[in-house]
Amino acid sequence: MSELKMDVMKPAPGKNITGRIKSSFNDYLAHLRLFSRNARLFLTGMFLVWINFQIFNVLFNLYLKEFGFNESQIGLINSSRGFGMTLMAIPAAILLNRIRLKPVLLTGSILLAIFSFVMCTFVDFFVIVTFSVLNGMMLAFFSVASGPFFMRNSTIKERTYLFSASFAVMVLSGMAASAGSGEIVTFIGKAMGNIIEGFQYTLYLGIIISLFALIPVMKIQALSPSDEERRLSITWRQFKERGSFYFKISFANFIVGLGAGLIIPFLNLYFRDRFSLPPDTIGWFFFSVTAAMFIGALAGPVLAKKLGLVRTVVITQLLSIPFMLILAYSYTLPLVFMAFVLRGGLMNMGSPIVNNMSMELSRKDEQGLVNALLMVTWTASWMVATAVGGYFINHFGYTFTMNITMVLYVISSVTYYSFFKKTEEKSDTSLGWSIIRKDSL
Repeated sequence: MSELKMDVMKPAPGKNITGRIKSSFNDYLAHLRLFSRNARLFLTGMFLVWINFQIFNVLFNLYLKEFGFNESQIGLINSSRGFGMTLMAIPAAILLNRIRLKPVLLTGSILLAIFSFVMCTFVDFFVIVTFSVLNGMMLAFFSVASGPFFMRNSTIKERTYLFSASFAVMVLSGMAASAGSGEIVTFIGKAMGNIIEGFQYTLYLGIIISLFALIPVMKIQALSPSDEERRLSITWRQFKERGSFYFKISFANFIVGLGAGLIIPFLNLYFRDRFSLPPDTIGWFFFSVTAAMFIGALAGPVLAKKLGLVRTVVITQLLSIPFMLILAYSYTLPLVFMAFVLRGGLMNMGSPIVNNMSMELSRKDEQGLVNALLMVTWTASWMVATAVGGYFINHFGYTFTMNITMVLYVISSVTYYSFFKKTEEKSDTSLGWSIIRKDSL
């Protein structure tokens, strides 16, 4: 891909605050204009796929609860999707490094829609778990493909912004899903005289929207993987040479995934159980938190330019802890709502930065594997923690479970900083900080 030549603007010293904001905004837009056509098409397709994913996140637990499933069963259903993603992550990385991306994404979009349809049509625990696993296996292809695809279709100038934009697109789809899904459930439920049908038809709507992703994906003109990328292999010698690096990028990710999996999938039930909120109100709460996550994702590259990638991840993660304390111990709804929104924005600000830095520190022939390892450690921890979290909540309540989550977040932050604090240095370029490539990591 030919590099677009565009000078990124730097805020001039001595400007007043209005001038600095305007200059920073223009600087941000300049980075966004560097996105390639392929990257824009990929982001559009992922937005439509993730709408379906996010509608399921907001509504599916509540839908299952209406049928009488308990938290432990719901936890197992949620963890089964993570199991599918974990099972398929590394095979997907190997496959995507050997064949063209477009056919895989087209087939995956169709199968994802079919599997989602079965999950919200047949209310049988075994059927739902089985197709939740298959659903996760398809999602693995989309998740694994993104990192190497962005590295292949971007330059160093805009890359951090592209990874953050990818996360922002996922969050924006969550805003779209949360904004109206609760109202649609209530409207259809009243019209049909059955709230379960309200949930069901709203889930179907998300599936239909996801199929429109086929249009932008078909327009992607992605090249076949390079000879260097085709050399991706998984050998004992490779893990002996690079095992330390693989462990470091995986461990902190695994710990934070454990913490998140214990409580995040159950936050919709938390508002239902602790505050007796209806689906439409819960939907708007999730709209608000995804709006905060969207703003956080956009702000991430700006903070990373000032503080560095590692410090941005660690600081924002630690700042989210006080708000988790409020969620754990407060029964005052306005205060809990504020904490819910701010925690979500801060905690998710560093996620795309972690992915970007992991790709930058990887050799080209191992980028697919590294991206797969990040997904495996996240989904594996999420899979285990979600099953355990459902049990904990069912037997010990939300406060106990949130306390464990906070401890895990602190452990993750400390280990991440200790592992990667020396992998970047302050530079005088427009990038702000530069990654130090070290094969010995």
